[in-house]
Amino acid sequence: MLWMCMCVWMISGNTEINWVRNTYKLAVEQSGKADELVNMTGNYGNNGVLMAYYGTGKALQAKHGWNPASRFALAREAASLLNKSVMVSPQNLEVRFLRFSFESRAPSILGLTLHTSEDKAWIMAHLDKKHPIWDTMKAFLKDCSLLTTTDKQKLN
Repeated sequence: MLWMCMCVWMISGNTEINWVRNTYKLAVEQSGKADELVNMTGNYGNNGVLMAYYGTGKALQAKHGWNPASRFALAREAASLLNKSVMVSPQNLEVRFLRFSFESRAPSILGLTLHTSEDKAWIMAHLDKKHPIWDTMKAFLKDCSLLTTTDKQKLN
């Protein structure tokens, strides 16, 4: 009986994170999906990956927003959550990537781009081409102006 409960728990956990990942991919371009991402990850507890997706959802709400004051407030909240998620899960590629993707696109004038060099170096040293969101990571990194040509060649 315990074995069955553990299997159900593991399967539901994988299903949940896959749902979160798929929603994230859509949220990059769809504001409604950004709201959905925030709603589905709001109870992140001490889970660094879900906390990072919650922060990313806030960042995407800022991206899709129209009010400059609320966009800035959401971006600051996103940065704080993403930094906390890295403190909780510093060795997690997905968490590092989510913070890097936010910071590398945030306007430097906002002062929210403090970890791009650190995260870029960490990500490049820990590339995992079998990661469930590798295709998303690879596409983003290939388009990222902070990576050199040599860095981008390592992605293939």
